[in-house]
Amino acid sequence: MAKDDFVPYLLQLVSNALSSPIIEREIAFVVDLFVVAALTFIPIIGLPLAIVYFLVKDILPFSGNTSFGKSVYHIRIVNAQDNTPLSKQFLFKAVVRNVIILIPVLNIVDGFYLISTGKRLADIWVETDVVSYEESL
Repeated sequence: MAKDDFVPYLLQLVSNALSSPIIEREIAFVVDLFVVAALTFIPIIGLPLAIVYFLVKDILPFSGNTSFGKSVYHIRIVNAQDNTPLSKQFLFKAVVRNVIILIPVLNIVDGFYLISTGKRLADIWVETDVVSYEESL
């Protein structure tokens, strides 16, 4: 990469990082981490509940097939082929997306890919997208 190409590339990366969908996704993730942390305070069953929530948070039926954090921003994970929200039928996809976050090297690569393209590697691997939705009345 030539020196003249680096500055526009860097500006594009910063622009992608500060774009609204990425910020919403990251804040939703932080909200979900607070839920996980709060669950760990429940005696005896808190840690197992926190682990299960973290792994299947994107297919929770009582929050509209999305995590609590994503529901705040009206975003959800959908199957890339037909744009249907993830549900119990897509348990494997939901778990794989969240396990990748727990593997440090993959998490770092996934984060850089999200910043540079607006999409996680995990989304490509399990064929999902993150989309906005309107709240049903």
